[in-house]
Amino acid sequence: MPEIDLESALKTNVLKLGSMELEAHSDRIIVVQDDFISGYECLTCEGEQEITCDSCRGTGNSLVVKDGKCSKCQGRKRIVCPTCGGKGATLVIPETAERRPTTGQILSVGPKVTGFERGQSVIYPSFAGHVWDLTALDIHGKEVTVVVVCLREDEVLAKVSGHLELRRVRKSAAMSTAA
Repeated sequence: MPEIDLESALKTNVLKLGSMELEAHSDRIIVVQDDFISGYECLTCEGEQEITCDSCRGTGNSLVVKDGKCSKCQGRKRIVCPTCGGKGATLVIPETAERRPTTGQILSVGPKVTGFERGQSVIYPSFAGHVWDLTALDIHGKEVTVVVVCLREDEVLAKVSGHLELRRVRKSAAMSTAA
């Protein structure tokens, strides 16, 4: 399974997925689509379904028995979220009812693009551009699906800032603390 490098795309204008490289041409923009957010995600586990074990503080070791496993998490370091019961959300939306997000972050811009830059968040119509679901490994070695959209510059409806940026910061902070 190839690794995906989103960070270097923001610096080099090339999205790398293993040995495959994508770079926007002419008036095209390559966007990585935001994850589906229902708005009902569990605030305790942030949709991850599990939390760090509070008995062993995420070590997996027993605090009572030397060289023993934590009895609450069985040495796994994480437990099922008590708030959502491991569902990741307070209300689960069936996949058939989920809509594809229409927001994302620009990773590559073609030479004729004048109104947008790499790293900006944008909103675009539901059926705009060409969409690819790419499966890869993230920096932690976890398998992820990344949705890449190739759009014409005039298909972008607006630049977006604010709540989407806050969500992205929270998500990246959660990913860095999960390791």
